[in-house]
Amino acid sequence: MGKPVKVRDAPGLRWISRANGRFVARWQCRTDVRKAGFPVKSVKLWEGVEPTKEEWDFIADTCVSLQQEMLVFSRGGLPVSVEFDGTLTSLMLHYRTDPDSPFKKLRYHSKVYYETLMGLIERDHGAQQLTELKGRLFRRWHEAWAEGGKTAVAHGKIGMLRTLFSFGASIMEDPECIRLKAIMSELRFEMPKARTERLTAEQAIAIRAMAHKKGRPSVALAQAFQFELMLRQKDVIGEWVPMSEPGVSDTHRGKLKWLRGIRWEEIDQNMVLRHVTSKRQKLITVDLKNAPMVMEELALIERKASGPIIVNEADELPWKTVRFRLWWRSCADACGVDKKVRNMDSRAGGITEATAAGALLEHVQQAATHSDISMTQRYSRGSEEKIANVQQLRIQHRNKTKT
Repeated sequence: MGKPVKVRDAPGLRWISRANGRFVARWQCRTDVRKAGFPVKSVKLWEGVEPTKEEWDFIADTCVSLQQEMLVFSRGGLPVSVEFDGTLTSLMLHYRTDPDSPFKKLRYHSKVYYETLMGLIERDHGAQQLTELKGRLFRRWHEAWAEGGKTAVAHGKIGMLRTLFSFGASIMEDPECIRLKAIMSELRFEMPKARTERLTAEQAIAIRAMAHKKGRPSVALAQAFQFELMLRQKDVIGEWVPMSEPGVSDTHRGKLKWLRGIRWEEIDQNMVLRHVTSKRQKLITVDLKNAPMVMEELALIERKASGPIIVNEADELPWKTVRFRLWWRSCADACGVDKKVRNMDSRAGGITEATAAGALLEHVQQAATHSDISMTQRYSRGSEEKIANVQQLRIQHRNKTKT
């Protein structure tokens, strides 16, 4: 195979050697789980000679996420419960299985994310007794987890520990969890830096054009909806979840059903979209005639009476999240979009454009369906340009008062 390429914490990863010293990284599903109905057989994650640091992180993080989703699917989301033995692993098992656990009320992909965090913590510290855990030890764990600039990963793991101890204190009424919850409430850890990246209108237009060139107009249409309407990716392309999850769907793939994406019947004859958002369950009403990118893309396709709007050209079914992101990244790379800019930054780009154009922050808050205006402010980026604009307006006002 040639020179092996090492990637941290990447379960299910397979390397394939190509000509000219190139490699392909693929995540591979376990055969028994695939035969049981898991819809993703394998996913191509990367191809080249040597991954950059960002690409290594993407490969590893995607493998961990897919592996945990596969494992959750393989056990139906219901791990076998055991008697509590005072270890972190045992606490995690009870958090997953206790009928009163808040874990039961999480949505499927939130459960997968929590499973990912718990799996990483369990690998390193699952066997430790709760009686052995101290405040200083948590600081050492955080330092180790944050090495190499992985502050966001460390923050996620610490948050998971807080959740576990809170459950153990309130539902299990375990004395050690009560003690640890009190300790964690007094500890403060370095926060990950807020994202400053945003997608611009010019980049959104370029990505749309490239998606058409690559034969993926659905990616172009999704990009238009995300940028113009400031929607989260999930609200546009939806998500695939097991049949056992709450929610009714008329779109199925094996043992999975599709939920939460935009549908044709949500657009009326006046081109007004009415959609209930996935995160806050808020109804948004948007006149698509005021969204030129969306109108341009819709003009290129035939309108249907009902069903998902964004579907993969390969099978006419809604996109799987990982595949959509890979195709979007391919289009973005071909346009020269910085790898630090992600599809998720479409929302920040739309919000930033709105505030830069002078839209009232309260109005942008409504358009973005934020419950708290401070969240809208976080999404509104490009602070240097806005500060410069404020300074220029002050100077103009000052000069007017002199005359």
